[in-house]
Amino acid sequence: MMTGNEISLSLSLFVEQGQERATAEFYKAVFGAEELNCYEMLRLLMIELQLGPFSIVICGSNPKHEAAPPYAGPFYPKTPGAVSTIFQLTVPDVGEVVNAALEAGGMIRDPVQTDLRDREVASIFDPGGHIWVLIGRSDEAEVSEEMAPSA
Repeated sequence: MMTGNEISLSLSLFVEQGQERATAEFYKAVFGAEELNCYEMLRLLMIELQLGPFSIVICGSNPKHEAAPPYAGPFYPKTPGAVSTIFQLTVPDVGEVVNAALEAGGMIRDPVQTDLRDREVASIFDPGGHIWVLIGRSDEAEVSEEMAPSA
């Protein structure tokens, strides 16, 4: 039987064709993602990024697929938040990330507030229309990380 430690996860995020670079630059500026590779495939730009332990590929949505709905996507969000997935990030300073997102072309979905666990939280739209929930790293999480055995 396979365990979670034996697999890795990569996400492909589709954006409107022509918005690939702006979206990748947003992730680099706001989340500290590192660009690993950039290439064209079937006349569409693909930009591979590393965000913490995850690989993210920013992909242009194929206009031919948009014109042929029976082909069934994936398509880019037509309006901010018209998505089926929300990405959640735990960050050291929610306000700092929100400010960086606004400077880099993102939009606020929910302003910085305190949740029921007394953590700062907010949510933003990236330039491609995807939703990112930001959760402040709590003192409890920092203590757990400090006490965790190193590998």
